[in-house]
Amino acid sequence: MKLDNKGITLVELIISVALISIVIIFLFRLLVDVRYNNHNTDFNLENQQTRAMIIKTIETDFLEKKLVGLSDSATNTLTSITFFYKDGTSGVLTIEEDKVSYTNPNGTEKWLLQKENDFTKIAFQCVTYRSSLSQLSLKENGEFFSVKINVPIIVSSTSKNTLDDLEFFYIGEKQDILNLDSAFPNKPSLGNYYEATCG
Repeated sequence: MKLDNKGITLVELIISVALISIVIIFLFRLLVDVRYNNHNTDFNLENQQTRAMIIKTIETDFLEKKLVGLSDSATNTLTSITFFYKDGTSGVLTIEEDKVSYTNPNGTEKWLLQKENDFTKIAFQCVTYRSSLSQLSLKENGEFFSVKINVPIIVSSTSKNTLDDLEFFYIGEKQDILNLDSAFPNKPSLGNYYEATCG
């Protein structure tokens, strides 16, 4: 007589429990990642909206008033860039670790940086700007010039994050500038995007 034993052995039970544990751990980690990504997306969305407002405000002045020069000054706590316009007015961009402000004849606007963690800050000591007028061939040829200003935003101590950086760009006519040699002195980079050199 042959017995048909359909019971579960101890080995099969252990394997089943192990597989169920792996699936539960995977689902738990997935849930944690989703919650982190949602938080990170909200954080990035708020900063992207702020970033867009800052860029729009300043670049509107560039276009309407015609940028013809700039100068900068820096201390241990902030960097400021003064923009000179063709109509004789000026605007001042002030960059601190946690906020940006812009002052023009209409008043002052301030924007705070939303912090995701302790590393999140504006790298005010690493502000750079470049002008095509710094290159002799570009300064002597053509009717136009360009200026690009970069303000790094640090959100991590170990990785680059250029998506949140504040970048301003302007193309203008050389005929608007009185002195091509001194209008846009280049500011060399004081560091890079990392916490160690952009503190």
